[in-house]
Amino acid sequence: MFTLIKGKGEPPKNPDPKQNICLVATHNDGTKEWWYGSNIVTDDGDEYYAQQSANVATSGSTVPSPNFYACSCVLQNPSSQEAAGTNSANFKDDTIDEFGTPILTGTSSTTWSVVDVESGYPKANDQTGENSGKGAKVVTYKFIWDTTEINTGSGNAITGGAIVAQANVTRTNTQTPTIASGAKLLTRWNFENPASFHKTGTDTLTLYVNHSMSGTG
Repeated sequence: MFTLIKGKGEPPKNPDPKQNICLVATHNDGTKEWWYGSNIVTDDGDEYYAQQSANVATSGSTVPSPNFYACSCVLQNPSSQEAAGTNSANFKDDTIDEFGTPILTGTSSTTWSVVDVESGYPKANDQTGENSGKGAKVVTYKFIWDTTEINTGSGNAITGGAIVAQANVTRTNTQTPTIASGAKLLTRWNFENPASFHKTGTDTLTLYVNHSMSGTG
């Protein structure tokens, strides 16, 4: 589950290590706001990491399935925050089918609301200054929504998110994105403190999802 703490100016110097989500909103005037929280890797995500580790260790050629290395992030904005999915109390067994009201908007590559992981990510030991959850034993995923991608200023606020394999996302010019039914999730979360936030057409949103390899969070 996700506990979100909001701050302004710069990231904290000694954040709680369990706050492995770092969300940065850059506003039109150049100011930034930070939110922090924690996410949980799903059962399918655990299996992916095990397959990926074994594949690298043996120099194998088998690609994990699903391949979350090539992944995308989708946010959601139901009228009120969703309870945990039907499969478990903490989203651990959820697929995209339990992820209600995904934000699926935009009809071109500059407006699609489902964005791919940034080039060079995921990576270990991220050195980005604004990512307070980075570390030598941490795998970081980075996603960016520009000013043209998502505007919830006149609708429901954003309450959560999930990471899916790119292979399960369809994006075609003139059409809004779709995600295949039953698509497995690497991780899923709810925002909790505050429970929601808006992204307007003048904001750029940067999301860092950090997964610790130490077994502590």
